[in-house]
Amino acid sequence: QGGDAVLSHTGNGVYGAQWAAALIAAAFTAPTVRSAVDTALTVIPASSRLARTVRRVASLHEAGVPWEDALTTLADETAGLGWIHTVPNAAVLTAGLLYGEGDFTRTLALTVRGGLDTDSNGATAGSVAGVLTGAAALPAQWKDPLEDTVRSAVFGFDGVHITELADRTLRLVTLPG
Repeated sequence: QGGDAVLSHTGNGVYGAQWAAALIAAAFTAPTVRSAVDTALTVIPASSRLARTVRRVASLHEAGVPWEDALTTLADETAGLGWIHTVPNAAVLTAGLLYGEGDFTRTLALTVRGGLDTDSNGATAGSVAGVLTGAAALPAQWKDPLEDTVRSAVFGFDGVHITELADRTLRLVTLPG
């Protein structure tokens, strides 16, 4: 299991892909960010370094450790893994989601400010926070500049309307069987 991730990753790299996909999927039905994070953890080995790190972020958040201090602690605990490694990036992403406390803009800001692989982390945080927030509640500053249009290098998708893609996705989800 792990789909495309197994072509270029092993271990925690594959688990990271599984966890991120499950995290976004869980956001569609989860009542809270924490619930989505916990649900996503069920698809990866509980003893993996990735799962332990995500649980560590959650425990720091629960204990009331300030975001900056949590990131310092997590950076120390994941030192040596590199800026592109799954584990420290999952820590930054999880911290942004939990400390963002359901606020879309705050979640994106904290996640990107956390550093490391900022474009990937920001995109994943935006996906999770956007699903939890709902399109209608997204701040105009994030929606309006896009003009409901996707810019993509994927053949056949450049210029497609975001609402059309959402409608297509909804139709797929509601297909029988």
